[in-house]
Amino acid sequence: APYRCPPGPYERASVVASYLKRHKPKSKVLILDGNPDVTSKGPLFKKAWADLYPGMVEYRPQHKAVAVDGKTNTVKFEVQDAVRADVLNVLPVMRAGQLAVQTGLANANARWCHVNFLNFESTAVKNIHVVGDSIQIAAGMPKSGHMANSHAKVCAAAIVAELQGIELNPHPMLTNVCMSYVDDAHVIHVASVHEYVPTQKTFRTIGGSGGVSDVRSDLEGAYARAWAKN
Repeated sequence: APYRCPPGPYERASVVASYLKRHKPKSKVLILDGNPDVTSKGPLFKKAWADLYPGMVEYRPQHKAVAVDGKTNTVKFEVQDAVRADVLNVLPVMRAGQLAVQTGLANANARWCHVNFLNFESTAVKNIHVVGDSIQIAAGMPKSGHMANSHAKVCAAAIVAELQGIELNPHPMLTNVCMSYVDDAHVIHVASVHEYVPTQKTFRTIGGSGGVSDVRSDLEGAYARAWAKN
């Protein structure tokens, strides 16, 4: 971490397991996570794996991959023994795109782009605005599609205000909702609301806002499908 779509790898493992449960029930799904624990909706994902895929899904935290051998389908780790699989889905360490690196925008550990959160202007290059996955996020701010959409709205409003010569909104707000399938029908979600704190010049999650699903449900699955089609 940080990486794009915090629950993404765990949702992907879940839907792969859902397919294998129906078509290749003797298969094994190993989740070899470089993080110390599931980074989003952890208890809900773990309960789904235990309930829906007992003996099939195995989660192993703190597995930092250092090399991949495509010829033998083997992943090597910093500490643990190498693992060979029939199919590998490897997620490398992420950063902003090469354009951001080449233009000097990626000024946060050469990975991400620092911005002024009032207008999402780069702190490295004036009049260049950066939103979405490429930025150095605030505490509690996920790199999600919904969050990128929220960034863009604040950024666009700020640019319009600057062009009109009026004051920027001093208290912008951001929202985030992320829905994850744990099989072909049941979904879990996480939601949050973030406010800009002028004294800290960053966004903070509003206490008591949002939250996570109590349980997985097919009703949330219907919501997710409707949201995707909207």
